[in-house]
Amino acid sequence: MPSIKICAVQFQVNPDFNKNLARVEQFFKKANKNKCDIICFPEIFLTGPISKEKCSPKIPIESKKLFSKLSKNYGIYSIMGSIIENINNNFYNISYLFDDKGDTIGNYKKNHLVQKSEAKYLTAGNKVSVFKTKIGNIGIEICRDLLYPEVTRKLMLKNADIVFCPSFWSAKSSSYDWIYSNRYFKNKTPKEVDALVSARAIESELIFVYVNAAGKFSSKESKDILLGKTQIALPFYGTTSVLNHNKEGIIIKETGLGIAKDAKKVYKIEKDLKDYYKNNKV
Repeated sequence: MPSIKICAVQFQVNPDFNKNLARVEQFFKKANKNKCDIICFPEIFLTGPISKEKCSPKIPIESKKLFSKLSKNYGIYSIMGSIIENINNNFYNISYLFDDKGDTIGNYKKNHLVQKSEAKYLTAGNKVSVFKTKIGNIGIEICRDLLYPEVTRKLMLKNADIVFCPSFWSAKSSSYDWIYSNRYFKNKTPKEVDALVSARAIESELIFVYVNAAGKFSSKESKDILLGKTQIALPFYGTTSVLNHNKEGIIIKETGLGIAKDAKKVYKIEKDLKDYYKNNKV
């Protein structure tokens, strides 16, 4: 089976869109130097959380134009984290996948929105897709989707080899419930990401790439201390590579796609579920 070399970018987000955009190419250069097949950035990494009123049409236009250009110039697939985009008067948190020729392969609209913040003005997506490419079958989910095993399970049932999860997951955030931030994690680091990234790779028999933002973010819309913890998990092993901090950095990892095929043979979860859904209405 072929292998895939991944570059996962734990990007420190600035409230200034143009400053973030200007820094993107340096990571493409690093990925190209290390002969990576694909590069992935975090959720909303070009703007951070923004209000509906600040969703300028230029943001998705300029972002997609740059990623198309850089993917072509450096001959690398890319996942453009995510952006907020107005499509037919509905605002979505949406991620784009570009191939090594700079063409858009497809996109994914975040299914599960944060209720206290983005759900107030964004429209949730209701579909998942797996994109067949020469470097493998690629699925995408975004941040809070990680809490819902059904999302990754659907991607497994669509024959994904690898799933990318761009995120803007915070250790502390003004959008979090008081009970969460003060009763359970006032002086502790949240544990969900470490537990669930490993679980998704194992239970869904695929390679799972979690790509989070870094550092602190402060604007009128949001105040966050990002969790970091960008990591890559494999079937059988769980997380094998992790940035165990919330500073900016990258993970570069090569892994064979055969591990996903072997997991399907060993665990037989995909086969069991297809039979289960066939015989039971759920």
